[in-house]
Amino acid sequence: MKLITEVVEDIIVEQKGKDLYIEGVFLQSNIKNRNGRVYPTETLDREVKRYTENYIEKNRAFGELGHPDGPTINLERVSHMIKSLKREGDNFIGKAKIMKETPYGAIVNNLIKEGASLGVSSRGMGSVRSTNGQNIVQDDFYLSTAA
Repeated sequence: MKLITEVVEDIIVEQKGKDLYIEGVFLQSNIKNRNGRVYPTETLDREVKRYTENYIEKNRAFGELGHPDGPTINLERVSHMIKSLKREGDNFIGKAKIMKETPYGAIVNNLIKEGASLGVSSRGMGSVRSTNGQNIVQDDFYLSTAA
């Protein structure tokens, strides 16, 4: 297994009182992405369900600023907490709260206030097999974080 990362852009920013959220497509299935990989819907469905039960519902679903080189979340780099991740067709729509009191959350908050356009990246471990000219992510895929 190897580290698999993806980046999706076009995130919407929402302010609710003092809280700041980002929302948009966090994961995509059945489409060749910019990295040339295709995630089967069944694989993402299974992993999003597991991730939701084990992390999101327990307020343990964190994301970091930047693109770390490994699957483990470094709590010193946390910038946001994923609050939901739901399937809509072949897309998985996520919503995350910016944690403005963490050092990296403060950076994200300031970037947004200055008008920066941000994206989200997913990280996980798994294998890829080339089938009919496409790199298909295999059923051993394990989602580490979706934002």
